Amino acid sequence: MSQTIKEGFTQFSRRQQKGVSLVTDAVNQEESEQKFYSEWLERRQNRKRKLLYQELDLILRHKDKILATPRYANIDVHYALSGFVGFAKALTRKDLNFGSARVTINLRLASLLKIWEEEQFQVECGCGATAYIYRFGGSHGSGMSNASAFCPHCKQEIHNIKNRPPWRYYHIVTDAFTADAKRFVENFLDKWKVANEKYQENLKNENRNPRTQPVNMLRGDDAPCRIETLIQELKLKEVGSNAGEHS
Repeated sequence: MSQTIKEGFTQFSRRQQKGVSLVTDAVNQEESEQKFYSEWLERRQNRKRKLLYQELDLILRHKDKILATPRYANIDVHYALSGFVGFAKALTRKDLNFGSARVTINLRLASLLKIWEEEQFQVECGCGATAYIYRFGGSHGSGMSNASAFCPHCKQEIHNIKNRPPWRYYHIVTDAFTADAKRFVENFLDKWKVANEKYQENLKNENRNPRTQPVNMLRGDDAPCRIETLIQELKLKEVGSNAGEHS
């Protein structure tokens, strides 16, 4: 037989306060961990950015190899470009939420190299080599812009690059990133189509094992290559080539 337990308003309030306190502690813990992760991620991206520009001459020497090798071409380099007002970051990375799935689309190394083929992103360095713009900003209203570039030859930075249409920076990067986003969507849809076709084939063969569902047949690309791995492999390639020439 059930029994009804009555409690006064004071007891009820205390119980509610304890419950709210537990929720608040959990929220505070999540926010603290998110802050720690964000700070760690920023340090990691700064390290990667520094490494990329330190080894930019090496990367450019092997540009054709990178563009022809999907494992290299698809390296995430969204951190390579920045804007004086921070808007460049929004042009090279997009975080999406689909139900329980978090999807991030990043600017690829192949796209960054193609962006640097544009005259808008090139400037002559004092050493005579070509420097590449990595930071930019400006006002669409006034038409004024400002940019900074890095020279892979002498490792010097060039600042206060002006008199270039600010909208050109925006459109060139946006077009490249849009192509990357389209590539991602088409790649995913193609792989889902293949997985579903395998599932339908299994049904015809009366194979109804849950492991044959499309989601379990879905396969992604190979493990992503990182900028650190690329640089190491390119250096080993050059060492091997030099050794062969002197043998």
